[in-house]
Amino acid sequence: MKIYELKKHNSSKFYFGNLPLALGTKFAVVFSFIVILTFHGCSDFFDHEIKNDTLPLVKMSLIDGKEMVLVPAGEFFMGTNKIDDEKMHLKIGAVKPLFVDQHPSRKIFLDAYYIDKYEVTNEEYKRFLDSSGYDELPGHWENEAYAKGTGRYPVTHITWREALTYGLWAQKTLPSEAQWEKAARGVDGLLYPWGNDYEKGISNMDIDGARALVEVGKYPDDVSPYKVYDLGGNVMEWTLDWYQPYPGSTYKNPRYGKILKVLRGNAFQKAGHYFLEAYRYTFSRTEADPNDYFENVGFRTLEYPKK
Repeated sequence: MKIYELKKHNSSKFYFGNLPLALGTKFAVVFSFIVILTFHGCSDFFDHEIKNDTLPLVKMSLIDGKEMVLVPAGEFFMGTNKIDDEKMHLKIGAVKPLFVDQHPSRKIFLDAYYIDKYEVTNEEYKRFLDSSGYDELPGHWENEAYAKGTGRYPVTHITWREALTYGLWAQKTLPSEAQWEKAARGVDGLLYPWGNDYEKGISNMDIDGARALVEVGKYPDDVSPYKVYDLGGNVMEWTLDWYQPYPGSTYKNPRYGKILKVLRGNAFQKAGHYFLEAYRYTFSRTEADPNDYFENVGFRTLEYPKK
């Protein structure tokens, strides 16, 4: 799967934990992140078990004001057992065989969580920058601003660490692979967020969509059982996880380890001569360097219910 306009950040940075902060970042930003991380580490932040019937289905995030939807606690099917008997990856010149890093399918339990209804947009990211003083701008912005008319477009050209920094500022985080996949597939392991049948044009996916970035929610049928939008296309999304084998996997990949982060979802593409149906499935995963940023990669955030 092609990820467009891969670039590197060349600016000097210092690091707070895993977060790269530019030398000009204000002290207040660093202090606020210390408070957030301390809160996460010293409270019951990671004890998320709570009954579904006590939780509203929709909530507004207090810091960034984003609408979030509930994914209830429970089991779901993650991954796949599909096999590429025809070795299609060789016909398109791909090194990695299809499906193998998504093996095996398994049923897992997740506690309840809230996930953004839409990806973080340019206008929302700009509010974060203005509020926090964080000074790492998206790579394609000019004069410290996004292009006119693109406020409701997903923010792109964002590294993994910049996405996580936004999440920490909003007192949220990035979803894990499992959390992202459950939000997209529901409990029945759907092949696509909207169901098991692919329909051309239902999502801004590869060359079947606009072949360019569009506003969030522009494809209203690209919606999951939990009413989360744009999980099928428009942009791929950063997740919290390193690119590692699933439990029980027998596939050996030298790219596994704590080097690459996982992207989930499909995205618009400008060319499609080597894209296959396999990349459209909601269980598909893509790996990328967390220090890179891309034209068709964005993110959304996750929050745990408060007890």
